[in-house]
Amino acid sequence: WKYLWLNESFATYFGYGVVAHYHPEWEIWQQFLNGTTGSALARDGLVENFPIEIPGGEHLVINTSTAPIIYNKGGSILRQIEDAIGPESFQRGLQRYLTAHAYGCAESRQLWEAFEAVSDQPVAAIMQSWVEQAGLPVITAAREGGTLVLSQKRFTYLPYESEQHWMVPVSLLVAGPGGAIRRMSVLMEGATARVPIGADAVAYKLNAGQGGFYRTRYADPENGKRLAAMVRAKQLSAEDRWGLQEDLFAQVMSADAPLADYLEFLAAYAEEAAYLPLSAIAAHLAHARLVAAPELGSRIAAWARPWYTGVLERIGFDPRPGERQTTALLRDQMLFEAVQVGSQRAAEFALQRFGELARGAAVHPDILRSVLQTGAWHGAGRELEWLERRFQESNSEHERLNLLSASGCFRGRAEIERALEWALQKVPARNQYIPVVSMAANPHAAPLLWDWYLAHLARLEQFHPMLYERVIAAIIPVVGPDLADPVRGFFEGYLQRHAKLADAIRLSLERLEINLRMRRRNGP
Repeated sequence: WKYLWLNESFATYFGYGVVAHYHPEWEIWQQFLNGTTGSALARDGLVENFPIEIPGGEHLVINTSTAPIIYNKGGSILRQIEDAIGPESFQRGLQRYLTAHAYGCAESRQLWEAFEAVSDQPVAAIMQSWVEQAGLPVITAAREGGTLVLSQKRFTYLPYESEQHWMVPVSLLVAGPGGAIRRMSVLMEGATARVPIGADAVAYKLNAGQGGFYRTRYADPENGKRLAAMVRAKQLSAEDRWGLQEDLFAQVMSADAPLADYLEFLAAYAEEAAYLPLSAIAAHLAHARLVAAPELGSRIAAWARPWYTGVLERIGFDPRPGERQTTALLRDQMLFEAVQVGSQRAAEFALQRFGELARGAAVHPDILRSVLQTGAWHGAGRELEWLERRFQESNSEHERLNLLSASGCFRGRAEIERALEWALQKVPARNQYIPVVSMAANPHAAPLLWDWYLAHLARLEQFHPMLYERVIAAIIPVVGPDLADPVRGFFEGYLQRHAKLADAIRLSLERLEINLRMRRRNGP
């Protein structure tokens, strides 16, 4: 169990690698960054944490707390090593490792030694610093003439003092005065490093191609402006455009930067068309609206409304034959987000499709979820009855899951309460958590969930432990400032009686505090 990551991180990474090999047009590595690496970065920024390789290992349990580290972070660290030593050395190292230990057992260090043997990198020392300690660094870049001064410290969303540092294979892009962009690499072995980039360098961007597993921060505001111009001109890859806004929003969540800075930077993405940055921006805007005070939430919606509509107009509201898989994923995400911020164009389109569906017509499966969600968002009791009836009649598990997700999207209190009761009474046990998780992302339902949780606690405790953890992880972070103290007080005693839930509860309480600090940083 100590070396569980060696199996599961590998399987995670190569599950994507096989698909990328046979279907490069699916842009699966962009999906890896957005889902796997993105969720690992978010999880690893918590103070409540543990390393990939747990000493002893026999106490390891795969749950809400551990899975993002063992699977997602581990897979992302393998990607970091491949980026550092190159694909050919990575492949030769794996062949050496698998041949040497065929039909036997292996330890982490033996994989590192195989990579080191075929490359000129101190892979064993690098991997030890990443696998055996918790967390991740944020690397800050400050310019001194023709030299870039890098410094690192542990990144956490909440204030936390740490003397940790990592051996970081840092890659960077440097733009020259003529527009040419060159890539550089340096191994950052200590707390600081100095990198000569030339006095004529116009701009610089850390973590080229987002191959590394670390956050970045730029001390020079002028460099930020130049990077924004490069984003606008599409001089940077979709991965790099994703990384810039991703790290800036992390600073917003850690209360180190105001949300206004993030929204200002997003002006560079006004004509963005790539799935990866667009999907992440949509998720961040939704999170910001959910945790913000009502007045700020309305301002975010007003800012986002034309942006969402513009994206949908560029990619099309209806699915198109032969389009990229990532375009289909993006549309389904964007459509309901646009509806929530008040896009009339998006609402008219989705409601028309919902009406056709209710009359017995088929709706393209690529937009079915967002159409159902929109029907609930603009619906009431009749639409909820239709969702419940459709759920009972459907033979498609995929459609049933979409219906459950949509049942959490109503805005009326009566429908919200009825949908919650329906979930407990009529929905199979394996899926009862889905409407709750959906409601936790619904600003009209989230404020009602804590009282519902307390009223139904005995019933919820009968859920499978992993599913009960998901309910806890969904509800606690969004209870809001008025309920924060009662929630903390409740779980002080609850933790003593339910020690097996300690990881999920502590993580969720930390996320609550992160949301509250973000809210305070950006208004009342």
